[in-house]
Amino acid sequence: MVITSEEVRIIDENSEELGLSVLQLMENAGAAGARVAAKEYPNAKFIAVCCGTGNNGGDGMVLARHLVSMNKKVRLFLIGSKSKIRSHAALTNFNILTQLEHSIEIIIISDSSLIKILEEKLSDVDLIIDSLLGIGLTNEPYEPIKSAIKTINKANKSIFAVDLPSGMWSDQPKKTKLMINADKIATFHDTKPCLTIKGLQEKTIICSIGVPPEAELFVGKGDLRAAFPNRKTDSHKGENGMVLVVGGSLKYSGAPVLTSRAALRAGADLVITCIPESIASSVRSDSPNMIVKSLQGDYLTKKHTATILEQLKKFDSMVIGPGISENPETIEFVLDVIKKTPSDKPLIIDADALKAISTDLSILKSKKIVLTPHMGEFKILFGEKLSNNWFDRKVRVFEIAQKYNTTILLKGKYDVISDVRSSKINRTGHVGMTVGGTGDVLAGILGTLSAINANLFRAASASSYLTGKAGELAAEDFGNSLLATDVIEKIPEVILSVKK
Repeated sequence: MVITSEEVRIIDENSEELGLSVLQLMENAGAAGARVAAKEYPNAKFIAVCCGTGNNGGDGMVLARHLVSMNKKVRLFLIGSKSKIRSHAALTNFNILTQLEHSIEIIIISDSSLIKILEEKLSDVDLIIDSLLGIGLTNEPYEPIKSAIKTINKANKSIFAVDLPSGMWSDQPKKTKLMINADKIATFHDTKPCLTIKGLQEKTIICSIGVPPEAELFVGKGDLRAAFPNRKTDSHKGENGMVLVVGGSLKYSGAPVLTSRAALRAGADLVITCIPESIASSVRSDSPNMIVKSLQGDYLTKKHTATILEQLKKFDSMVIGPGISENPETIEFVLDVIKKTPSDKPLIIDADALKAISTDLSILKSKKIVLTPHMGEFKILFGEKLSNNWFDRKVRVFEIAQKYNTTILLKGKYDVISDVRSSKINRTGHVGMTVGGTGDVLAGILGTLSAINANLFRAASASSYLTGKAGELAAEDFGNSLLATDVIEKIPEVILSVKK
């Protein structure tokens, strides 16, 4: 399996949420790297470990400590000043090394003017270990790392790289202009795209570092963080998600309100709610934040299709279905809108809109769609009853998502999220969320996250997690008496806790 740099960060954060700290993962990585280095270079008695100031450098610091326990002589170079060590885990490991004055010689190369020292001190070692830069690099290396890479390559020594050769861009399957020319590479957990190229793939050894399968199987805080891109400081209204909500009927006026309010609380810049005029007054009176576009009649019908599609041109995503009803003319409207929606526009199909498309599933294959059925709606859609075992459901939902080239968020005690490539389980939530309206809340959150993140699987996974976590917080206040509106009000608290 090949994992991207973002997937690595998600796994790390999810592991931490499971109780496995970054410090422990760093310890495991360094220990694994030391074992491989000792095995691959059994005659290397004097080893130079070159560390950067990031977590890859932290891995190297742990590796150095384990090498001395194997009776190796170690000289460690910190390329950059101690004040630049960015993470708590790396700094902790550096501070440990400073106390090992008998075992490890530490030399700090704080800037490029000191590179001559590195060149001189590499002359008598048997092996150089590269632990300068990890998966985060996306530009040419900075000084003094840049000069250090050149110096290491010119040292005429065997080079062993930790995770990937410094200077490479983890997600790009190609060599870079300036990179460590490693003889062997120990990469952690799974291989990276940059290591799949000919010439490096053969040199790469994949090391397990004790990441539990649950860190990838279950949606976690890493998935939520990854779904929110950083906002530009000079962004203006509309750049951070514009969501069109289409739903409501004479029978159901509350559902589109909940969806729209949830979309706003999830961070959308603008949400417009398109509903029949028969319920427009009650919806407008719910909140001054609601922007309502009323359409003639008690139900939405095909005569409204052109208006919806014209509105959609200005928006990043559309949620269709909350409270829309099973009115026969509305069913025709739903199919008409979905068929005519541009193929590049994210579309969340929820509630009664799911029943509408059950008659023509072929429309799924050429659209950017997320389906949000519960078990009963899934049976209506695909004609089969799923197992009560959540893992068996995961397998089958993944097969269906692949068959129809779509993304599915199956709601339940454990939500199942699948697209054509991946499948995850979300287990956040509370039994009190069986109250009506929480599905509408999920649809609104998903509308926002699909508007700001092109990866619909990531948006769906994060939306499921966020809804469940908000429900857990609401339950702390209200228990089984919680309301869908209580869940909405807890959305910002969950987002802020993850960003911190």
